[in-house]
Order: sequence, then C-alpha cells, then structure tokens
Amino acid sequence: MKDKMNIILKWAVIGNLVHLLVAGLNTLINKESTGLMLLMTVLTLLVWTFIGFKLGGEVVKGKETDFLLFGFLCILPMLLFNLSAQVLQGTVEGLTTIQNYNLFYFLGAPVLFWNNPFYSIMNLFPESNIYIQMNINLMLVVLFSFLGAYIGKGFRIQQLRKSKKKQLN
Repeated sequence: MKDKMNIILKWAVIGNLVHLLVAGLNTLINKESTGLMLLMTVLTLLVWTFIGFKLGGEVVKGKETDFLLFGFLCILPMLLFNLSAQVLQGTVEGLTTIQNYNLFYFLGAPVLFWNNPFYSIMNLFPESNIYIQMNINLMLVVLFSFLGAYIGKGFRIQQLRKSKKKQLN
C-alpha cells in the first residue's frame, strides 16, 4: 500500500511539473492564434494522459479508485488555490487597493497561470463564470489522467500475459 501511494505521489508531482512547463511555454505563444492555443490544450491533455499511462503501467494491481485518487492528487494544489480564490472573492469586501492587489497575486496569478493551456476551451464560453470554467479544466485533468492510467494498466497486463505465454512455450 505504501509503495503504491509513493508511486501515485511521484507521478502526480511529475505531472504537475510537466504541466507547469507546458503552461510556461503557453505564455510565449500568440493568444490570437486559435489553432496554436488549441494545440497547447491538446498537448496538455496528452501530457496528463501519458502521465496516467505511465502510472497505470507501474501500478498493475491498482484499482480504479487508486486512479481516481491519482487524478484528485494531481489537481489538489490547484483545487485548493481555486477554491480559496472563489471563497475569498465572494466573502471579502471593502479591501483597499493594495489588499486586492496582494490577494490577486497570491491566489489569482497561480490559478490563471495553471489554467493558461486551457484558454482555447475557456474562450468558447466567454460569458460564463470564470471559476466554473476553471473547475471544468480541473475535471478534464482528472478525466484524462484517469483514462491514461486505465489504458496503461490494460496495456501492461497485456504485456505481462504475452511474456507469460512466451515463457510457457
């Protein structure tokens, strides 16, 4: 159990680091180019699928709940930032300009940076609530990392069966 959790945490951290690299690359592209923004979104989702695939291949005895836990751990840091920003925006009133400035740079900037690769999806619904869009982005990461882990587990089981079959022959 401890080994499985360590592997899950390892891949969640690697996934977040790679996501931050993709988000950093996304700041360098032209936001007017819809195709390029869509390409960055697809790259981000492929990265999360690949990270899940690698986890699924490493944790063959993992259950679906382990893969959901993995998806949740992948988004946990950003989920905390997102929820904090949502709660504080709705409850804190009467702040001075410098307090609003500090609140934005402490909570808002990391949230916007992490969601940077998803701008092509967010631009589809310009009139909707920004926090709903960001929560959808988080759920996309959970979905794609879960699917990747599930596919990776199936692929690894198939490899193990083939190697076992070869050993028997």
